[in-house]
Amino acid sequence: MSRFVLAFIIVASVFIPQMVCARDKIVFYTESYPPFQSQNQQGEFVGFAIDILHAAQPYLDFDIDIQIMPWSRAYHNAQTQPNTFIFSIANTEKRLAHFKWIDGFYTVQDMIYRKSNRPDIVLDNIDDINRYTLALSRSDAALDRLKLDNKHPNVYLVRSQTAALKMLHFDRVDLIYNNEVGFVEDIKKMGYTLSEFTPVLPVVNMPIGISTHKDTDEKLADNMRQALHMLKQNGELAQITTRWFAPRVATALVTE
Repeated sequence: MSRFVLAFIIVASVFIPQMVCARDKIVFYTESYPPFQSQNQQGEFVGFAIDILHAAQPYLDFDIDIQIMPWSRAYHNAQTQPNTFIFSIANTEKRLAHFKWIDGFYTVQDMIYRKSNRPDIVLDNIDDINRYTLALSRSDAALDRLKLDNKHPNVYLVRSQTAALKMLHFDRVDLIYNNEVGFVEDIKKMGYTLSEFTPVLPVVNMPIGISTHKDTDEKLADNMRQALHMLKQNGELAQITTRWFAPRVATALVTE
């Protein structure tokens, strides 16, 4: 056997298996939104949804590439780029025009909040919000749920939920909209106290989970769907949920 043939065999034995085993990297867009997903001081992705994606990875035929950015940009990218995913996203009828719903992994209670020192603000139903000013995060599902559009005269669209909370704190708007988990985390982040704010109207129990572009390859979408199904079947999702949310539930019960 010539030296050239032997050299080719050696090179092939090293590189061909790597080529065969190479997997596609699929982008998963999201925002920093603890406790669902965020980035710690070491640059690591952490959170409830992050743990779910890590648990799903062994069941996938591709590698997950998580990219955190402002929600409006994440939403735009996922909406315009096939074969990408977005999380943690609420499942609304309007969004189904742009995305395929993969599956949900948690349900949150959406609420409208006011300052506690504004007992004059009373909402008996959703229509009553038209009497007040409201700050909402751009591209948030609240516009759909409240049947509002971005041209509503009393609605101020801001870059994030924390920006909306800041406006409420400084009395620049009367109301904000958030889910109870995200709201508590935003209060901590901004250094406010929970007693400063009061939930004034429950809106809906909203499933949140993972979606993908409407033109994403169905095989890719189904692979992700089956991975989440597996986590539900084998109990891993329940374990992750307990790890992240059971202490919060227990604390709330003790407080009450």
